[in-house]
Amino acid sequence: MRRYRADTPMGKLSGGMEAALRAATPEGRVAADNAVLSQREIDALLSADLGRQQEAAAPGAVPLHPEPGRRVKPYDFRHPEKLSKEQIRGLQIIQQGVAGTLAAAFSGRLRAPVESRLSALERGIYEEYVTQIGQQSVVVMIDMNPLQGYAVAAFGLDVAFGVIDRLLGGKGKTSARTLNRDLTDIEIALIRHIGMDIARALIEPWARVTELVPDVTELAVGPQVMHVIPPAEFVITAWYEVRFGDQTGGISLCFPLTVLEQILPKLTGQSLFENRPNRNLLEDTRVKQEQILPMTVSLRTMLGQARVDANDVANLEPGDIIVLDRLVADPLRVLVGNCERFAGSPGTRGRKVALQLSGTVDDDGWVKPFLGAGDE
Repeated sequence: MRRYRADTPMGKLSGGMEAALRAATPEGRVAADNAVLSQREIDALLSADLGRQQEAAAPGAVPLHPEPGRRVKPYDFRHPEKLSKEQIRGLQIIQQGVAGTLAAAFSGRLRAPVESRLSALERGIYEEYVTQIGQQSVVVMIDMNPLQGYAVAAFGLDVAFGVIDRLLGGKGKTSARTLNRDLTDIEIALIRHIGMDIARALIEPWARVTELVPDVTELAVGPQVMHVIPPAEFVITAWYEVRFGDQTGGISLCFPLTVLEQILPKLTGQSLFENRPNRNLLEDTRVKQEQILPMTVSLRTMLGQARVDANDVANLEPGDIIVLDRLVADPLRVLVGNCERFAGSPGTRGRKVALQLSGTVDDDGWVKPFLGAGDE
């Protein structure tokens, strides 16, 4: 081992190094007294002194310990602050509205009183949400059209089997034995209706920020269908507590940041109250769009009735006349499906046969004329 004396050019030490050496171990103090250092000791002291000089000379260097009186706010890099407090409050107002619409939708579906409330609104990453819901849960993927992206709804098998039991005429109770089996195709079809109710429950509350047309794209047991959202994606999760009968269950709705970013400018207090939807108008629109427009019904006009013997029907020939029970002045009845709903008079429009409506037919068969002019 090579050794240098402290009084040689290579062995000269600064005052700080000598003080550090004397404050070292007993072996170090002996070495300092003898003024003989090993190469390893010299390299260690030079490295420590050089590091202190670089820290002192660094521009804008921040001390390791905060100054007295200054508050240090911890920052969680795994759960960064992506939304402001005002935006979180706006989302909370919307999700509280979703809780009310969920209760109304489930009450109509299950034909029993259902209570729903927002229990928590959490921030996190998608991977943590998948871990929280576990394997024994029903997962529903909701297309947030016209927004780009998907939301995830999930609820436990205890809720699923309770709903199925209620829909099939039971009291909505579950047993431990039913929770250990898979859903049948019929049960999955029934649960899909619950998924559609959850999706439709978003329409009215979210009307404050956008006009949603949500749709259920996938439904399965377990998180195997949840690959459409990256695991590290920042999400906002709304947790709901649902009660029906003697059973209490939980439903969660998870919204990724990529969906929420499209409505963030509208999640302010002023925007939410200015865009508050008219409940009566929304109800009328929902009835028209969901119940009338998608339906196809038959519309026909009945000229009259006649009783003809079977022998006469068998001997009918061209030119025979059948006398109906209607008078010429009586209005014709218009049937929607198999029910009489309108009355009118026959005629022509251009080269086609037409019917001019003159009134409506009530449940007792009486004709009530329109208040205005007749419509064709």
